[in-house]
Amino acid sequence: MGTCAVDIEKGSREYTVKYALNTVGGVRRLLRDIHRLRSARFERGDYAASDILLDLDTAIQRANLTVRQRQAVYYVYEEDMRHEDAAGVVGVDRSAITKLLDRALERIATVYSEWNYGEVIATYTEEIENTNEEGDE
Repeated sequence: MGTCAVDIEKGSREYTVKYALNTVGGVRRLLRDIHRLRSARFERGDYAASDILLDLDTAIQRANLTVRQRQAVYYVYEEDMRHEDAAGVVGVDRSAITKLLDRALERIATVYSEWNYGEVIATYTEEIENTNEEGDE
């Protein structure tokens, strides 16, 4: 007999992430997970994810980013471009993109600090598939 992959169980795994939004690292982590947050918001109707995304949008607006800083954030975090590719689109070198991102994240973190925002917790649920293979007998 041949082998066959059968999906006998579909499961999910849940995990929690803390974002310290008054720090550059916390803002960076949040931006890296922006697609997961949007998925939680729109696919599961997660109100906490919705709040986090609305606050992030407001913080970005209030950070008064330069045009190039906005472009760097957009291409790297929204479009998932590598720094080198984003640099080519923006018209700067890779080190300039890194500096633009660092300064943009500092400004965003400063806004969160002014709000006394601190830590935010987001819970993600991912569907995982368990497959069992039956071997030849």
